Amino acid sequence: MRIRLGLGLCLMAFPAMLTACAPDQIASAITGRDCNSAYLYDEEDFCAQPKGPPPPQPYCTTSFEGTDCYARPDLTPNVARQTAEGPTALTPEQNRARMGQ
Repeated sequence: MRIRLGLGLCLMAFPAMLTACAPDQIASAITGRDCNSAYLYDEEDFCAQPKGPPPPQPYCTTSFEGTDCYARPDLTPNVARQTAEGPTALTPEQNRARMGQ
């Protein structure tokens, strides 16, 4: 009797747990990616691709003619000192927040 009662409660509780879960949420939990059926309307995959790193920050210098910005200062010879000072990359905490972790 005790086994049947426990099994019956489990069988009744399981569908109740799933009523609040959409297939999107179940797929997101399984894959660890952002899954949404709305992506299918945009002719994309059901689950979004993982986010990559942000693009590198431009390297800007100031001269008499104005401000020049370079995407790859390592490929430019004789680059002057950078105009803006400060961080050029995300901190680990900012990166975790950006990735939603």
